[in-house]
Amino acid sequence: MTITAERTAAAVKDPRELVGVEVFDVLAAYVSKHDQVTLPYAEGVVGQTLVWLKACADNPRLRLAMSDSVDPGWHAFILHSQDYADFCDRLFGRYFHHVPPAPGMYMNDDCIARTLPALRATGYPVDETHWAGRLYPCCPPNPCTAVTEEEPHAADPTAPEVTAVARA
Repeated sequence: MTITAERTAAAVKDPRELVGVEVFDVLAAYVSKHDQVTLPYAEGVVGQTLVWLKACADNPRLRLAMSDSVDPGWHAFILHSQDYADFCDRLFGRYFHHVPPAPGMYMNDDCIARTLPALRATGYPVDETHWAGRLYPCCPPNPCTAVTEEEPHAADPTAPEVTAVARA
């Protein structure tokens, strides 16, 4: 069996499809300008951000690690609040909050070990150069765990609803 470039290209999913080309381009341009990186690098950051968010949505009870490289893409997306809210409604069923980690807090080996397989399982390309180095939690202890009204908040039972995480 011969695999042609055309067939291979058709089989690779593009994270742009998660938000549309226009939103993707706006986010990449923002990351490029704000973080003073090349546009191709910024596109990689935004693409990996979308893959990570998709993995979180696909695994609502699995805690996944975030990287220093990809986090600026999430920040840019959140700042484009209407697009981010619409995306969250589609993928999570509600807004998916970003709660920064405490200074110096990083993920344990188990969490890091399950992140790359969850990213790959989305079917979108995973650029491992964005997932090397320090990985850390950007959310409460169970950032991708579905929280219902009947369940207390995973990180702090007294925390206000604004720190709640995505519901599956």
